[in-house]
Amino acid sequence: MTYQQAGRVAILKRVAGWILFIPALLSTLISILGFMFKHSEKQPGIDAVMLDFVHVMVDMVRFNTPFLNVFWHNSPVPDFTGSANIGFWLIYLLIFVGIALQASGARMWRQSRHVKEGIEDQLILEQAKGSEGRTRAQLEEKIRLPRHTVFLQIFPLYILPVVIAVAGYFVLTLLGMI
Repeated sequence: MTYQQAGRVAILKRVAGWILFIPALLSTLISILGFMFKHSEKQPGIDAVMLDFVHVMVDMVRFNTPFLNVFWHNSPVPDFTGSANIGFWLIYLLIFVGIALQASGARMWRQSRHVKEGIEDQLILEQAKGSEGRTRAQLEEKIRLPRHTVFLQIFPLYILPVVIAVAGYFVLTLLGMI
């Protein structure tokens, strides 16, 4: 692929990454808040004050974000006691697919900009050679950029979801919800 095509693909990847990331993040956060609201019912014991505070805070966030009603009504509320929660986990993973797409697009964009600047620098040198120097078209036809797959984004796609899930498990355990 030429560097111009790589630049266009990079823009599309970055936009697609943000389009996946933002709704998936909102849906996942609202799902977690729904889970916390559902499991912060009146309970006896030491955790009652903290759970009551969580219940009030989630209710206040829900009341003050009516523009997110689509997410409040449609986001899957997980149940970590034994069900599969496939919808929740798929939306959770879309967060990291969006991050990986955006990172892949950013890398392609940087590469295409670097190649474009290199061609312009080389073109100045070629013009200094006079009539035997190569033209822009001759320089551009020799350059082919590799395709960047989203699956090579190791940290955001494979490691970060596990780290955040483990951290979330510990936080929910400390709150006494799991």
